[in-house]
Amino acid sequence: MRFDELVLVRLVRPDGWAPLPEDEELAVQDAHLAAVADLHARGLLLAAGPAVGTDERVRGFAVMTCGAHEAEELWARDPGVLAGRFVAECTGWLTPTGMIAAGPGVPPRSVAEAEG
Repeated sequence: MRFDELVLVRLVRPDGWAPLPEDEELAVQDAHLAAVADLHARGLLLAAGPAVGTDERVRGFAVMTCGAHEAEELWARDPGVLAGRFVAECTGWLTPTGMIAAGPGVPPRSVAEAEG
């Protein structure tokens, strides 16, 4: 059997997190969403989105199509990570080849686009 290597990314608020002023928070989030959309356009991101549930520390998830080392390097440059909004925890994952396939969805490039 053949396997595809994917990377699960969990975006988590770091210890000592504190909210930014609203205008700064919006600017960081827009830059983060644009970076996520760019990863998708480059074929490196299969899916991404915000987390739901009771653990407020977990902000979102992503599934990358590159190796774990490259994913760590890419997420280290994300504007949300650079601003201290979250930390990217990257874990390699093997799935049977073809089990997970990209669909027609495209991530939003801004908060305004996400809110419709």
